[in-house]
Amino acid sequence: MIPLWKVRRELRRVRDRFVAVSGNLYEPLQQRKHDRWRESQPVPRDLGCRLTGKVAIFLIYQPKGIAPSILCTLRWLRANGYSPFVIANTPIPASDRPAVEALSWRVFERPNFGYDFGGYRDGILLLDAWGVKLERLLIINDSVWMPLRSDSDLIARLERVDADLVGGTMHPAALRRAGRVRPPFLESYVFIINARLLNDRRFFAHWRNFPSSSHKENAVRRGEKRLTEKIRSMGFTTKGLFSTQGLLDALGEADAETLRLTLFHGAYIDRDHISENAQLLATFQDSPEWRERALDFITRMVHRRRYNAVYPYPCDKLLGMDFLKKSDGSTGLDGRALHVEMRTEFLKAVATGDLPAILPEVQAEMQAANQRR
Repeated sequence: MIPLWKVRRELRRVRDRFVAVSGNLYEPLQQRKHDRWRESQPVPRDLGCRLTGKVAIFLIYQPKGIAPSILCTLRWLRANGYSPFVIANTPIPASDRPAVEALSWRVFERPNFGYDFGGYRDGILLLDAWGVKLERLLIINDSVWMPLRSDSDLIARLERVDADLVGGTMHPAALRRAGRVRPPFLESYVFIINARLLNDRRFFAHWRNFPSSSHKENAVRRGEKRLTEKIRSMGFTTKGLFSTQGLLDALGEADAETLRLTLFHGAYIDRDHISENAQLLATFQDSPEWRERALDFITRMVHRRRYNAVYPYPCDKLLGMDFLKKSDGSTGLDGRALHVEMRTEFLKAVATGDLPAILPEVQAEMQAANQRR
């Protein structure tokens, strides 16, 4: 018998695919209407931050008001020499506006059409229409807490990478159904676009022609999963700071205590994985045999679930990721949500001193998010 949860999953997949395909019929008309609206808007006034050659498009979706961590991100962008250009997919409350404007170069409020990539598109096309000369463009969104600490060097590390498009996590090419290969792609919560790409008019032409969609499947497939491929097809280079293999390589060089803490702070949503992890911890010893068993288990886990969700401790400690997802992520059979478990384990590592302290605003929001769940 096929498990009921698998049947439900496949039915949801068919439904979502049907809805996504139907969007192809009317969303081009919506986009043309939206473009006319954007082009009719007055140029926003300059605010508390001066314009530099480095601009950061910061896409926010804050329907319940501006979270304190948003202001932390704006301060961090400014500390790294960026002029924050806030694209708000919901109106900013009047009570929050002074704090946001004091830390921003410009603010543009828009309808939430096209999810993140719709907002990115508007921001890029507006910068081009205003004739802003860019040396470097940083694009981030508020789907992650970033940075986790005020002294984060994540932006500096992204800037040091020798590539035209640089991001956080790079997913390798993967074999999909019917023998199709999914090309490698960068996750879209953060990336830097460097001067060589910004000086090519094809980059802006790509965004003018980009088909925005408010159906999540279309938005992810057309945006996040195709941007890297498009940039490469234009003859430019793309790189990511982080990857599954990068974590495995780092853990392969780590000492036994780091492996133990990796397992101790591991986030699991499947009972058999929880059981196997507990058995490894109970039999811990600094021996080649135990290391081999631990690394084998970790390798299997990161090829089953997102590596940075399952193992937040080494991603922060060894890789210096310095960000965490806000969504709840996938859910196991007994109702455990992966990213909730991830945040729980991350906060536990901070509380025990296994990881450095984080910004109090971020910590409070993580704790509140887990309590709501």
